[in-house]
Amino acid sequence: MERILLVEDDKNLSFITKRLLESRGYEVSAALTLAEARELLKKKSFDLILLDMMLPDGEGTSLCGEVRNTSVCPIIFVSCLSDNLSKISALQMGGDDYITKPVNYEELIVRVQINIRRAKQYNLKTEVQEMHFPGLLVKKQVHEVWLTEGEEQKTLVDLSPIEYELLLCLINHEGELMLYHNLYQQVWKSEDFGDVRTVMVHVSNLRKKLGDVGKNLIHTVRSAGYVFKQ
Repeated sequence: MERILLVEDDKNLSFITKRLLESRGYEVSAALTLAEARELLKKKSFDLILLDMMLPDGEGTSLCGEVRNTSVCPIIFVSCLSDNLSKISALQMGGDDYITKPVNYEELIVRVQINIRRAKQYNLKTEVQEMHFPGLLVKKQVHEVWLTEGEEQKTLVDLSPIEYELLLCLINHEGELMLYHNLYQQVWKSEDFGDVRTVMVHVSNLRKKLGDVGKNLIHTVRSAGYVFKQ
């Protein structure tokens, strides 16, 4: 049974969301504050975190940053803040997805399922298949990405599951223009609901982590999408 940490300070909303998730077979631990969430995280591991942006003792992005220091556990922000700045901030801190309140619960369930499934696939370890590009080595089946310089010098890049899937999707369509909505559909496995900002922020994070290699291999087509080419 997958375990979910629900961090929501609205007691009624927390109760409704917890009951819904439990009815779908998930084990749910609920926290009303960041302090409660931190205590729960010390006691057990979780398969996914649902995280409000604004809590009585701070912002959810601070907890997201703490989790990202030690874990790739999927984090979905659920917030009443619908502005682009809030969404960008949440995704840049390591959030995997962002849902605006009032919540469409069927959409929430779908996003929970997708993010947990992706994380499980990311953690699978099988025989290594290597893909080589200028300055870049991708060990496909162990989900590792390395920056390379010459024959010996290699640096492992710490990518989130979504960043890795985005890179792999772009590589698999090398030389093709991947539109924002196509990337969203292939990586998030759902409709984008007009949400191109999520894709843009995650690709921006990916390119920053890859440094000059990212700039050289991932090319932006303004107002359309991205092309991976050598």
